[in-house]
Amino acid sequence: MHHDSPEPMIPEMRLAFDARVRPHSSFARVLTLLQNSADVAGIPWEAWTDGPCSADVLWSTQQAAIPPVEGPRFVASIYDTNPLMDVSRSFLSRKWNVWKFHRNVRKCTRLAWKISTCSENAQQNILNYFPSMAGHLFTVPLFADKDFSPGAPEPEVLAKLDLQSGYLLYVGALRKHKNWETLVRAWAQLPEPLRKAHQLVLVGRAKRAQNALRKLRNELSPLDSIKVIEDIPDGGLLELYRGADLFCFPSLAEGFGLPPLEALACGIPVVSSDRTSLPEILGPAALYADPLDADALSKVLERGLMDGRTRQFLSRTGPERAAAWNPERTGRAMKELLEL
Repeated sequence: MHHDSPEPMIPEMRLAFDARVRPHSSFARVLTLLQNSADVAGIPWEAWTDGPCSADVLWSTQQAAIPPVEGPRFVASIYDTNPLMDVSRSFLSRKWNVWKFHRNVRKCTRLAWKISTCSENAQQNILNYFPSMAGHLFTVPLFADKDFSPGAPEPEVLAKLDLQSGYLLYVGALRKHKNWETLVRAWAQLPEPLRKAHQLVLVGRAKRAQNALRKLRNELSPLDSIKVIEDIPDGGLLELYRGADLFCFPSLAEGFGLPPLEALACGIPVVSSDRTSLPEILGPAALYADPLDADALSKVLERGLMDGRTRQFLSRTGPERAAAWNPERTGRAMKELLEL
């Protein structure tokens, strides 16, 4: 469990993190988690944004990126092989994404000292595509920030978002590989009283999803009660989790899966896709369904909303499972990668 004080400082090596990340992006969240873990593990670090870097090692948290600076050894991050999946908007954009990803990975393989990923499943996927990374690719797992914990939601925060507790929640960009459309179809198949009692709330960037949303609303009408929230107020994510009766994450490709782990940490029952890294991360503390079968997913959602004993079990084991992923564990993996 968590130590009261950080480990003694390690003097041998100076670590810098590439801090050129967009605020509130997933890369910014990973950066904060790694910085916290370095503090707990006693690894001194500094933030680098531009100009020369005098650190021994510079660690980038952006996907397959090498910072434009001379001097330090690089640690690159590759979280998943999602750009290689056949899920983008068109044949041409897919070709472009695949070419760009291969180019960036080749550059990482050539220039990086070590490469970090975030789960054993992701590591295996990456090595399947890029076997030459063997020996240089390390798993440094993530964790749910300590702020994510059980408790009642702040009613004012939910009121500002025009929400009432008891909804079915999804958090993540509305992108094809996240499989959010199957979730909408599964929710639409719930018995009407259950659907009326549990609004579907989708939280995440939806720029590319407007057409798909419109089509689904027409096809499955009346689905006016689906709510999409793109801008979350600071601190609002915790309240969104706490106000949910059930969290669903039907993703088809996930390097780690922070949102369902954060939901577990808040004691919210979780229904997850049964593939990719998610069973590795969530373990026995979630319900699983075939993410491509809307009927099966709908039945598991119904169980997650209605079965009192199952809900109690998930609410109790969720925070315990989430606590197994923590800054100490991440810090140990960072030390192993950095050879400290």
